[in-house]
Amino acid sequence: MKTTYILKIQDKKNINRLLQYNVKFNKVEYYENSCFLYVDDDNYRKLQKYFKLYGINLYETKGILKYRKLLSQYSIFIISMLVGMMFLYLLTYITFDIKIMTNKKDLIKIIQNELNASNLKKYQFIKSYEEKEQIKKNILNEYKDKFEWMEIDRVGTKYYIYILERVIHNESKKDNYQNVVARKNAVILEIKASSGEIVRKVNDYVNKGDVIISGLITKKDEVKDIVEARGKVYGETWYNVKVMLPKTYQDKRYTGKSYHRISFNIFNKKFFLFKGRKYDNEEYQDKIITSSNIIPFSLNYTKIMETKSDTYFYTYQDAQDLALSLAKDKLMDNLKSDSKILYQKKLKLYEENSTIIIEVFFKVYEDITDYKTITKEGE
Repeated sequence: MKTTYILKIQDKKNINRLLQYNVKFNKVEYYENSCFLYVDDDNYRKLQKYFKLYGINLYETKGILKYRKLLSQYSIFIISMLVGMMFLYLLTYITFDIKIMTNKKDLIKIIQNELNASNLKKYQFIKSYEEKEQIKKNILNEYKDKFEWMEIDRVGTKYYIYILERVIHNESKKDNYQNVVARKNAVILEIKASSGEIVRKVNDYVNKGDVIISGLITKKDEVKDIVEARGKVYGETWYNVKVMLPKTYQDKRYTGKSYHRISFNIFNKKFFLFKGRKYDNEEYQDKIITSSNIIPFSLNYTKIMETKSDTYFYTYQDAQDLALSLAKDKLMDNLKSDSKILYQKKLKLYEENSTIIIEVFFKVYEDITDYKTITKEGE
């Protein structure tokens, strides 16, 4: 890997003078008050004698030389980090806690005794998958009358023991009797009944809780039977949705400039190991090298990307179009997937405290089905 030298020069006019000395640049980056020159070993040696004359400074190196200097400068730190990571890695293979997920003391005691006998306990090395499955199998075989099911789940340095107690159920089947009722105020658009007696018709207005499909089967106004009413009812419902937009918004974009650094995150804070250039606005993209399950720590290979933000102003037409779309999305997020908008109308559009506000009225086709239990007379 060849070494690339990044030189900073204050006066851009001096670049033309340097070219007269047969100096070749791999790349030149221009900025408002300065510029950066990228050169190889040969051209760096040519330029060294002109550093003071033309105000040139070595800003950064890339390649083998850079990494040699970094390794030499941070050797103690790097060794400490490697030893620390090895220690953390070792700790991830030790059990620090075991939680038995039941509140029954007799079952907890049985499980604890069996786990201790199998050496699955605190401050011991974690078990392999095969060992864990064998422990589970032994406990279930030994206590067939106690446990229906068991799972030993490892999460980091903890074990969670889940159990299902074996219980003999003696339940008698009980009939359910119910009506299909309206879940909200609406005008009925469609009724699909699979059991029960339809007592309302399409285009009827219903209030929340009104019976639409009855579980009471009648003949000549006399109840002949009680059943479990089943079906679907769709109705027209109404919503007013308000959306607020700031008059200005910022659009973030990537300039395409980026570089990589080694970083570590600890307790949700990011630190970089080596010096590097800093953009006015930047975004990070981490690729984790190693991490710990004991403490919130990770060592990362981080890509640092330069970003720019542009400020834009909404026109009333743009704001209206966007707000209508947002209002529709906001409404549909709170409806079932089989719902659809039948009609929409803008009610208000006004500005308040640098915010554009729009209110929209919607008519919606949606499922208004709900159920209400009824009891059989005499029970």
